[in-house]
Amino acid sequence: MPNGKPGDHPLTDIVKHRLETFGAELDEKVRQIDAVASDDLRDVLATLVYFWPWEKSGLVSPHGLSAVLDSLARYAAKRRR
Repeated sequence: MPNGKPGDHPLTDIVKHRLETFGAELDEKVRQIDAVASDDLRDVLATLVYFWPWEKSGLVSPHGLSAVLDSLARYAAKRRR
């Protein structure tokens, strides 16, 4: 069972431990979303970052991940109004 230590989950690695996981720009997007997200949206964000695919050469489709994070950020901003 995860206990919040580095390496347990990429969301806590990025947000709590500030470890570079997807690269500085994408990690910052994750932090910004997490800062304003509802619990339900945070669950979606956690699932997204946990299951985003990797291959030997690195992150699969970083531009795709960036686009999805941008959409989540817009959604979070609308929900805050």
